[in-house]
Amino acid sequence: MSIFSTLFAPTQLDDSGEPIAPPPVRRERVLVMGAGPVGHALVHCLQQAGYPLRHWSRSQGPLWQESITREPADIVILAVRDEAIAHAAQFIVEHGACGPTSVLLHCAGSLAPEDAFGTLRERVAGIGMLHPLRSFAQPVPSTRSDAQHALPVDLIGTVVAVAGDEPGVRTAEALAQAMGGIVVRLPAERLPAYHAAAVLAAGHVAALLETAVHLMRRIGFEQRVAERALASLTRSVIDNTAEIGLPQALTGPFARGDAATVGKHLEALTRISCEATTIYRTLGYTAVDMAHHKGTAAPEALDRIRELLDASEIPRRQG
Repeated sequence: MSIFSTLFAPTQLDDSGEPIAPPPVRRERVLVMGAGPVGHALVHCLQQAGYPLRHWSRSQGPLWQESITREPADIVILAVRDEAIAHAAQFIVEHGACGPTSVLLHCAGSLAPEDAFGTLRERVAGIGMLHPLRSFAQPVPSTRSDAQHALPVDLIGTVVAVAGDEPGVRTAEALAQAMGGIVVRLPAERLPAYHAAAVLAAGHVAALLETAVHLMRRIGFEQRVAERALASLTRSVIDNTAEIGLPQALTGPFARGDAATVGKHLEALTRISCEATTIYRTLGYTAVDMAHHKGTAAPEALDRIRELLDASEIPRRQG
């Protein structure tokens, strides 16, 4: 009995009531290792794309059951934490789930495959990286019922960065395209900068929202009210950026050169939070540069804003 099986589901209908064509039958058997949100998302998307697939993590028990025929997968995807990739790869190869005909992939955007897998490259057919440029924050379903009611994740239209040797890149590209992703090939030396940009646009946006929510709470907003209000505002900026680009999507007092309002902001922030003041100043300099390029503010007004930012610097503590 094989451990690889394709997901069979009832006929699905599109918005017009017509049956949706089933995915093509694919021969490459995929093993996804990892119990986190990335692993679950990849399992869903690859099953939808028609791949025979097995999903396994250490929390599920032994890799092999006695009644199962031990056969290496054609493609192994390690959707585990960055620091666990090397150990997981060693384990999966030594236990026969990844062999000389297998391609071994990981999902860590800043880690070159040759650094992640080291000498294991000699024991597999290819190595690579498959990194969807997407934030995965949904809780992992803990029960079958949770999984049935979880919101589906798709990667259609999502940029997917790939890297590795030629077999690894070819395999990662094929998987990304099958899931509806937009493929971008990256050389290993560019991965850290690529991933840093991703963190600025994802995790750091969440951190920025945390600071903004803190300010809203200080003036009387409830936590969830502030979160929803600011999330809606941020979403409108993202939509504008996608629609008209930067710096045109910059709005507010920096875009119009409103030094008086910026001054009031800085005065209020210094009374509430040194951290928020520092963040506002740091991003303010970037906003001034964007406003110059956008051309909707008088240069002398932007110079005045820069002077206000300079004057609001919080002295470093000595000792």
